[in-house]
Amino acid sequence: MRKLDKAKEKIGIFKFYLGLVTAVLLSIGASVISLYNEGSINVLFWLGSIAMIVLSLFFFYTAKLIHKKIDDLEDL
Repeated sequence: MRKLDKAKEKIGIFKFYLGLVTAVLLSIGASVISLYNEGSINVLFWLGSIAMIVLSLFFFYTAKLIHKKIDDLEDL
């Protein structure tokens, strides 16, 4: 039972990280859209765009990891 509880706790932590990444991704996305609407395509716009791409990749990696951990629960 101990392994099962540990696995559930890890899944919970990954879900927290996923929520955190989602919130940061949305705020950066809003900032990038605001900069675009103002016509201020500068370094900050491009850094935000790159950050969105990196965070999106991290989001998908974390989501895939959560699904793998959930599938591994069947073995415990």
